[in-house]
Amino acid sequence: MEQEPTWTKVEEARWKRQIKELFATKLNAAYAEYGSPLEVGNHLGEILRSVELEAVRLVVPRAARKWASPENRELWEEIIRDEQKLFELRVIGTSVANTLRPLAGNTFAEWVMQVLNVSLEEREIPVRCITKGPIKHALGKRLIVQDLDYKPDIDIVVVQVPSEQPVAIISVKTTLAERVMQTINWRRFKEQLPQDVRSIKLYLVTAWETYGAGNANRTRVQELDGVYVCNPNANLYGVIKPFSALIEDLQQLL
Repeated sequence: MEQEPTWTKVEEARWKRQIKELFATKLNAAYAEYGSPLEVGNHLGEILRSVELEAVRLVVPRAARKWASPENRELWEEIIRDEQKLFELRVIGTSVANTLRPLAGNTFAEWVMQVLNVSLEEREIPVRCITKGPIKHALGKRLIVQDLDYKPDIDIVVVQVPSEQPVAIISVKTTLAERVMQTINWRRFKEQLPQDVRSIKLYLVTAWETYGAGNANRTRVQELDGVYVCNPNANLYGVIKPFSALIEDLQQLL
């Protein structure tokens, strides 16, 4: 079970002030050093990199103090007082996040494929879903909008059985922070593709999106052929449907 934070609102407000002051001080120092704002702009990347160590000294202790359980608080305080351990903790945390993110995404795509294939087989619908192999590889090359270098994220290809003719592609995302606009932009220029692949439908499956009112993605994804949410709390609207509706829509393709 997720640990409830022990960090208070007062501590959070103080931390936010410290972070804001840290970055403001660094930017003001850059103005003093380079003079011209545009010259500061030319160095923004290295300026941001230069503040990393000081940011770690504020960010990592805040995370430890915010989420540590009362019985482990003393242990974490000992760790974050040791600067070497502090920076090791930051590297460990980054490694964990960088590993979990693609792991979750790849696992989600495999689960979507498996659930769909079981459901398709149960209903004797003559299509199947694949996540790898020569069919997917060859199709990926044909779906690039050459002049703009647009291509969709092809996580799953839906093919007819037994012809193995692709009829749809499914982009699978745990959240829409992951390059969804690239897929939407590709959809806008699909008419530039060869005639035999223009009819391929483009679907999106998401894990945690709720598509609440006012969410920009709620409107953006309406350009896709179908959006299916694995989240019972999602606000259904237009092409946004529950995941279970995808089976019927795949059957309609035939």
